[in-house]
Amino acid sequence: MSIIIDALVEKSIQWAKRDPFYKIPPGMSSTVLLSELLIRFMMALRGTFLRPFVRKANGLIFLGKRVRIRSLGSLKLGRSVSIHDNVYLDAFSIQGITLGDNVTIRENTILECTGVFRFPGEGLMIGNNVGISQNCFIAARGFITIGDNVQFGPSVTLYSENHNFDDLDILIRDQGVRRKGIIIEDDCWLGTGCTILDGVTIGRGSVIAAGCVVTKSVPLFSIVAGVPGRIIHTRGKK
Repeated sequence: MSIIIDALVEKSIQWAKRDPFYKIPPGMSSTVLLSELLIRFMMALRGTFLRPFVRKANGLIFLGKRVRIRSLGSLKLGRSVSIHDNVYLDAFSIQGITLGDNVTIRENTILECTGVFRFPGEGLMIGNNVGISQNCFIAARGFITIGDNVQFGPSVTLYSENHNFDDLDILIRDQGVRRKGIIIEDDCWLGTGCTILDGVTIGRGSVIAAGCVVTKSVPLFSIVAGVPGRIIHTRGKK
């Protein structure tokens, strides 16, 4: 019986992800696997009700509980997108939010394009096979591009806007903002609690250490740590 359940769960995931090589972890009990399958079924059911209202959806949507989405018509989804409990997506922006295939957004994460209605944000594009852990905050005032196979640790912050503050005779809030945008290239790992600020490009294959604050762009394969962030090593160099 256990073999049958394992095969059922594995085939279901392979079908949902369109990945014939996906394998479930060995040693999991049948009870645990059936429980997980039920959770995924309920998420897919909620996603089915959401599907007609988004701008575009290419496949299954797995939707957790208490998910809030603003501006559904500005949201485009790839295949097998998983949005877990208590996530807030604010897609109200000039270009909206695009999520690629096999994107997972974990609990309590906020993707917010617009802070003030009269100054809409630019938007957000996330590539394929991206995992965003719990409690992340992505503020896409300037346009943010996240490439394929990027991993976010918990509590990562991206903020693509800066306030002007040079004039002492004008309130900071009345001096306007600068928006250069953020680019996270393919195959990057952003460690727990790191912060990426406006105007930064993280080169392909880079690793950002936990708690790091990145204020300047870094080239490919960089390992960055500290506040402010600095390159402490380059991957592949001995």
